[in-house]
Amino acid sequence: MKEGSVRILAVDVGTTHLKAGCLDRTGRLHRLTVRELPMVHDESGRAEHDPEVLWDRLVDAVREAVGEEAGTVRWMVLSAYQLSLLPVDAAGRPLMGIMTLLDTRPQETFPELLARMDVEAIYRRTGCPPLFQYPLAKLEWIRVRRPEIFREARWFLGVKDYLLLRLFGKPLTEPSLATATQLLDVRTLRWDPEILELVELTEDRLPEVVPPETRLGRLRPEAADALGLPPEVEGIAGVYDGGAVGLGLGAAAPGIGAINLGTTAMVRVIADRPVLDASPRMRLQTYYLAGGRWFPGGAINNAGGVLRWLRDSLLGLGYREQDALAESTGRPTGLLFLPFLTGERYPGIGHLASGVIFGLQAHHGRGHVIRAAMEGVAFALRLILEALQENGLSPARLRVGGGGARSALWMRILASVLRTSVEVPEVLEPALTGSAALVRVAIGELPDLTAAAKEITVRTYEPVAEWIPIYEAQFERFQALMGDLEAAFRRQREALDVQSC
Repeated sequence: MKEGSVRILAVDVGTTHLKAGCLDRTGRLHRLTVRELPMVHDESGRAEHDPEVLWDRLVDAVREAVGEEAGTVRWMVLSAYQLSLLPVDAAGRPLMGIMTLLDTRPQETFPELLARMDVEAIYRRTGCPPLFQYPLAKLEWIRVRRPEIFREARWFLGVKDYLLLRLFGKPLTEPSLATATQLLDVRTLRWDPEILELVELTEDRLPEVVPPETRLGRLRPEAADALGLPPEVEGIAGVYDGGAVGLGLGAAAPGIGAINLGTTAMVRVIADRPVLDASPRMRLQTYYLAGGRWFPGGAINNAGGVLRWLRDSLLGLGYREQDALAESTGRPTGLLFLPFLTGERYPGIGHLASGVIFGLQAHHGRGHVIRAAMEGVAFALRLILEALQENGLSPARLRVGGGGARSALWMRILASVLRTSVEVPEVLEPALTGSAALVRVAIGELPDLTAAAKEITVRTYEPVAEWIPIYEAQFERFQALMGDLEAAFRRQREALDVQSC
């Protein structure tokens, strides 16, 4: 086989979609397949992916993506969302659905867990603030609410770990996922036995942590056959979805910050060490990336997912229709939309928070509500960017990827709220491109991640001058409203807990 014809198969598992792409060794995407991943929701706060549906969608997407080029695929790499948890038995069979980052059931048992935690010490050891979204809190919920599953489980895996088990036959994970569990010591990149004791767990029930550049060996014969791939295809451990997006956006180059605006959203900057918030507010989450580099910053649960909620549950309008209505408002709305539909990743109120639209008046219409949702997400991201800046991480340029970057209005809002220009790279699928670049580092074609950060053509969005002072005042009110509502959020959570008993 000619070297130029060798293909890399990259798969990205998000909360709403699974993408599979076939790329050449320059990172050019030749074929792309997208499959929707249905989420199983109910009033209890359940938000799960069905493991068998996930596997079937993976198989279907890969077969279509490689097509007639299946014989040229040499490497396979996965990226996937963080904060998931799946108990499996000794044969690797799932014992329940995959708890996603949007699952709010751990709120039920989080206060009791929080009471047993030395919050500051755990933050300093793990880089993870006290949030109910982490797998630590999910483990506590399963231990308390599903004790029979907790006892039967041989391993507790994330969504990507589960797929790696089916593909390569080994219970493995990698540090970009493991540092987002609140179970891993960032100083050693090993599971922390003291934290495991909090939920009566031992290290042997968790997957082995291997570096992102690890070559995992060949696909299991059954997996290769199911995917329609040659048996000699080898796996690379890879990184989580946000890390792959960061690499695809060129964030490994000096001075570039990465914003991923998908169902969820993040603001992160690559650093040479784990960076924690120096203030007691613990606003930063610091995750390992690859090649000895770290990816400090923060993320929010509710971004594009809020527009999806508006589409599916309230307005019945597609994204283009929503964007046009929001654009038609012409200026900032004055409304405050706290977009915390599935709780949020804020210490203090994160496990209590819910969505709020504040300031509605008779003249407000659908476009105002949609635009207010976009503004609310931008304000939430500014909180993270300010935390980075206060801790000595001030990116000179901000690059945005994800589905939200397709909205020119949302980009202008974001630039105006952040008071800086934002760049949208002309990269079709940054998560797949970033994973392919990591493969090239892993197999020795590139010396390091910085070499993979080639120059990228970008579209630049500037702040709208007349919006900046309006958004400054609105951002102050956004922060004040979050503080004012803390007691109300707490009463609401207590009432819901009583109803569920």
